[in-house]
Amino acid sequence: MKNLNTEEFLFEAGAQMTFHRDMSYYNEKSFQCACGSEHDFYDYMNYSNFGTSGINAKMIVTCPKDPKFSTLIKTKYKFLVVFDKFISLAGCKTE
Repeated sequence: MKNLNTEEFLFEAGAQMTFHRDMSYYNEKSFQCACGSEHDFYDYMNYSNFGTSGINAKMIVTCPKDPKFSTLIKTKYKFLVVFDKFISLAGCKTE
């Protein structure tokens, strides 16, 4: 996972979608956080959805233990239908 400053982090996230997808399907699935720990995802952590290709979702989530950390995560599927895992693309710490 890349550690980026805020400007680079938002650039990496890409174009923000104008609607929020229902992310409750991913609740309790783990992801690697920018803080260095692994956390379970919950849909209330989803800051915003960003455009991706295909069925994958890309979003910024805030660390549940330290809100200074944000992580850009992307969904990964097996055979285009079964959720496999989250991939942590980048992290950012605000001061």
